[in-house]
Amino acid sequence: MSQTNSAYETLRRALLDCDIAPGAPLAISSLKARFGFGWTPLREALSRLEAESLVTFEKNKGYRVAPVSVAGLKDLQLARTAVETTLFTRSIARGGDKWEADLVAAHYLLAQASPPTPGAVTAEGFLWEERHDAFHAALLSAADAPWLAHLARQTSDQLHRHHRFILNGADVAEQLGGKQGQRIRDVFARTLGIAHHTRLMDAALARDPVAATRLLEKHIGFTLAVYEVLWPENGE
Repeated sequence: MSQTNSAYETLRRALLDCDIAPGAPLAISSLKARFGFGWTPLREALSRLEAESLVTFEKNKGYRVAPVSVAGLKDLQLARTAVETTLFTRSIARGGDKWEADLVAAHYLLAQASPPTPGAVTAEGFLWEERHDAFHAALLSAADAPWLAHLARQTSDQLHRHHRFILNGADVAEQLGGKQGQRIRDVFARTLGIAHHTRLMDAALARDPVAATRLLEKHIGFTLAVYEVLWPENGE
């Protein structure tokens, strides 16, 4: 792998996982010291990441990590709903025995993983995220619509960044101990628990596109509910 590609992949992973906070400046000198890549690979990587809307650039101010916000999340949720409901209904119509078997297997693995703990970064949480993404990919995998699948992956990457920020924001632990603590825990449990994922799988296996898309739309809305509970002042 070239130095440019290595720099791109390394920075991209750090941005998606919020290892570099949303809105933070991206001075090339600091990135060079942190990650060890040269100036040219970093500049080219940042240009590619700007094209993916993971990084912003402002003349005389340089690069910054793209921000996260309720407004941005709402827009991403609209995009995800439009793209994934189409892919889901196509998968239900076109999927065969292998699609069903892969979906059941992905659900089983997800059920064995412990959901992330808000405010904590753990190996178990990373495993759950990986299996959760694999389950949702399995739901859509029989659609046979490459361009829509590409759009779904782009939207999913952006949402991953918002999700990671929601789960590991600096004030999550503090809010869990406050008056809203139980409500926040309830919303997290509903969002991250296996029960709704099981209903999604069951509707898919029953070849019921109406129930399946309704469940998927509800599931997509859970993330916004978490964000608005944690940061209601940003929900205007």
